[in-house]
Amino acid sequence: MRTKEESLRYLEEKFNIEAFRLPTKTYFRPWQDEIDDELEKQRDSVKKTVRIFLEIDRIYIAALGRSKLSALNAGMRFMHIGYPVYEVGHPLTPAIGNDERYKDLLYAVSGSGETKFVVSAAEKAKEKDVPVIAITSNLNSRLAQLATEKIVTKGKKILSSDSQIPSEFEEPINFLQSKSENKAYHIGDLLVSSIAKMKGITEADMEKRHANTE
Repeated sequence: MRTKEESLRYLEEKFNIEAFRLPTKTYFRPWQDEIDDELEKQRDSVKKTVRIFLEIDRIYIAALGRSKLSALNAGMRFMHIGYPVYEVGHPLTPAIGNDERYKDLLYAVSGSGETKFVVSAAEKAKEKDVPVIAITSNLNSRLAQLATEKIVTKGKKILSSDSQIPSEFEEPINFLQSKSENKAYHIGDLLVSSIAKMKGITEADMEKRHANTE
């Protein structure tokens, strides 16, 4: 690790905008191509996932860390297309269930698929006969096994050594599973877009539900 002075000197000697922009061409765009390939291979699961969303009344979000940021982005958009949305663990979140009043769904996001908090939420949902939609990078994970339907994406390529600094990684913009979380973010938007289309919901409809108390 460089000192502050060494870092500033490195900036003056090495920085250029082309190097700064390089990941947008060499990593972000290939990630999008990966999503296309992954979703093509899972077309039946994706269709079944959208069907489940069309059959339920309320959505519960379960995720932690950066995966939680991706999940909450999707949750906000789910709210915009008309669903009551709750965050698992929030003090104002009601009991999850599946009865004559509400048909609920758990939207669970975890790159590893082994996050204890998320797996525990999925187990409770299954106990209550609530469908679990999982977004994960681990097909063999506990979360994937619990899921009613899952969308699996390729995550981080594990390196043999962690001694490199980020700019020297074989996948330099993919530190700590950025690829997995980035894909989960986009998959959430894709689901919202498809569900809105099926329901005949317009952007004007979504605008009416946008927060107005800030």
